[in-house]
Formats: sequence, structure tokens, C-alpha cells
Amino acid sequence: MLPPGPKSPIPLQTIEWIVRPTHFLRRAQQRYGEPFTIRTAWSDAPMVLTSDPDEIKRAYAAPPDVLQGGDAADFLEPFVGRNSILVLHGDEHLRQRRLVLPPFHGEALKRWTATIQQLTHEHLDTWPTNKPFKALPKMQELTLEIIQRVIFGSKDPELKAALRSALDLTQSTPNLIAMSLVQRNIGPYGRFLAATKRIDELVYKRIDEPSRGDSILDLLRDSGATREELRDQVVTLLAAGHETTATALAWALERLARHPTDLTADPDPFINEVLRTRPVLSITARKTLQPYPLGQYTLPAGVYVAPCIYLANRRGRPIPWGGGTRRCVGAAFAQLELREVLRAVSSRFTLRPTRAEGERMRRRSITLAPSRGAEIIADPLA
Repeated sequence: MLPPGPKSPIPLQTIEWIVRPTHFLRRAQQRYGEPFTIRTAWSDAPMVLTSDPDEIKRAYAAPPDVLQGGDAADFLEPFVGRNSILVLHGDEHLRQRRLVLPPFHGEALKRWTATIQQLTHEHLDTWPTNKPFKALPKMQELTLEIIQRVIFGSKDPELKAALRSALDLTQSTPNLIAMSLVQRNIGPYGRFLAATKRIDELVYKRIDEPSRGDSILDLLRDSGATREELRDQVVTLLAAGHETTATALAWALERLARHPTDLTADPDPFINEVLRTRPVLSITARKTLQPYPLGQYTLPAGVYVAPCIYLANRRGRPIPWGGGTRRCVGAAFAQLELREVLRAVSSRFTLRPTRAEGERMRRRSITLAPSRGAEIIADPLA
């Protein structure tokens, strides 16, 4: 028997999951307690959510024959591919993870600091001043340019435009609802598949080019990955490697405009609080492969245990990057981007909001983003 949860049909729960995600989660927790069960079109089985720190720690530490990651992201497969670390599980997931992890950690991070600083200041040179603009698309543009430089060693305006063309389809709430409930080659989902095909053409073109040196693509080539594996990992890194960071940066700028702070010295405490109060992802789900005890319940095989980042963070135990063997592979790199971009902004601008009230959290693709795109005004420092 599963824990209680909303009784509304799957399409209605899916719409709430998209349109009012945080309200949906808070209301379910208040009404049903924890754990509670939800059912949406984003997963092939019920999801049992928990924000209990001990249960989350136990779920992240569970062996792969008990809880399996990857299945909850199957809806991403048409875009990221079947070889993506987001959808793989078990030994193959660990193998692919080991391939892409080294460039984003340890000493390898230091070589990217100057590149991030340079690209950030070039980007800030283009900011409109003393008038409102949306920070979210600006941060999407910047972080995509950064991750392209890391993966390919160079810019690629054509691929950049193709990626944003596909991802921007998921930024619209009506489109996201339609794509979630009607996954056929028509309407928004059909346009999304067509945009993905264009991305494939451009990525394979880059894969087939001669080596440029020591980019991530070159490192993946040297690992012996197949052409299809290269495509899937590159697309995953391009999309996940900029969309989540861009959203976190947009939230940081939205918060900074309302709570002015000098971030030129040590932005980390501010960043950590933004990630706690405005998490980019709402859940990190694993599928049960055998009966799994959770609180007073024993969940059957074939359902999802979903540590709820949003609700857990409200209890004061932030888990912005997930945990276990599926912890965000680019967490350290994203933290570096957040740190350097906010330092640069703080050194050049004073930010102010366009309205007194803060922005609500709205689902854009898989992220929880500012509802108005993080509207701010940037006043240059004298």
C-alpha cells in the first residue's frame, strides 16, 4: 500500500506540477503528511515524496539493486539520448560518469576560472543599464557560451541558437503542458523533436571535426566512446550544464536586487542561501527494484522514492545538487560559475527590482525558475 496523496487524475496533477509546483508540494505535505504519493505524466509510476533528512540520506546511499536512478528521467531521452548519464543506471551510468567527471573537478577547475571571468565581463558589457530587463535569458545566453567553450574549446553560434530554439519551447507553460500530456509528433512536441534533430546534425558535425586539443569533446573521444555516446553526452552537458546554472544565477540576481549585498569578496554564503530558498530542481527520484521501507510504509517494487529538494530545503537541510552516485556531475563547476559571475556583477552594478514583491517559482523545462524571468534594473557603479 502506498502513502496517501492527491486523488485528482494524472492530467490534473501534471498541470499543477507544472503551473504551481511549490504550492502543489506544500499543499500535499500539509494535507497528507509525509511521505505522500503523487502521480504525474512525467513518470511511468507513482512517486512517493519525502523531505525527511534521514530518509533522504538513506535513499541516496541505497545500493543500485534496491533503488535505481535514471528511470525517472526517461521522459528526457528523446532529447538527451539513451546513453546520457541522466537516463543510464548501474555500471553503465558509473562508467559514463567517470568519463565526464574529471574536467569539472579538482585542479581541472582552475583552468576554467579565467575563461569564465573573461566571458562574463564581455557579456556584462552588453547589459542594458538603468532600465528593466529579464536576467534569466541573459544568464542562459552566458552559461551556454561558457559550457560550449569548455566542451568544444570554441564558440558555436549556430549550435547555440539550435539548442535555445529547442529549450525555449519548454519555457512556455502551455507548451510544457501540451508536451507532457500529448507526446506525439504534432504541436509543440513535434516542433521540439524537429529542433532536436537539428541539434543532432550540428553536434555530429562537431564530433566529426578534427581534434582541437584538450577540450572535453577530445577527452571523450580519447575514451573510445562511440559516435552516438559522444552525441548523447555532449547534448546532456550542453543542456544540463547551462540551463540549471542559468536558473540559479537568475534567482541569485533576483534576490540580490531585493537584498543588496557586496559579493566581490565571498559570495558563497549568499549563493548557498539562494540555492536553499530557491532550489532549481524539485525532486531527485529513484525507482524501487524490491520492497523498500519508508517510514511506516513498505513500498512495492516499481514505484519511485523521490527525495524532495524543495521541501527538504524548507526544513533547513539544503541538498541543491542531489546526492549519492547521481549527485550533479557539474556541481563544482556550477558553483565556480555562480561565484565568478556574481563577483563580476557586484563589481560593476547595483541591482534593483522592478516591483516590490519577489517572483514566484514556476516550472520551466525541468527547473523551477523566476515567474517573470528575474526582472531587474542594473545601475552602473560610478
